[in-house]
Amino acid sequence: MPRNASGSGLPPIDAFGDGGFRIAGVRKDGATLIVDGAARAWSRTGDTLELADLQVFLNASTRPDMLILGVGERLVHPPASIRKAFRDAGVGLEVMDTATACRTYNLLAGEGRNVAAALLAV
Repeated sequence: MPRNASGSGLPPIDAFGDGGFRIAGVRKDGATLIVDGAARAWSRTGDTLELADLQVFLNASTRPDMLILGVGERLVHPPASIRKAFRDAGVGLEVMDTATACRTYNLLAGEGRNVAAALLAV
């Protein structure tokens, strides 16, 4: 996997807002996942967050130690079933507003941590 400037191999989030993100210099419109070191569109099943929306992080070929979940402009906690599934799988789940999630992801990725992100656009 190619390494970024921090040496972690994880793509940095350069900017966010205007309905999307700039990740490793590439614009991504709408909700976005960063999993297994790559950014891709996040197709959700509906308006409310469901376990199926995040299952990729539990099945990923390189399961992250932690998922940073950016839930939009305001903090809204996911259902208990999602938190339980992550706890049972041994994957940390940190839920925060998208702005804080982007900063936290970049910090952890820069430290070389095994982190992934699921980000709702603002």
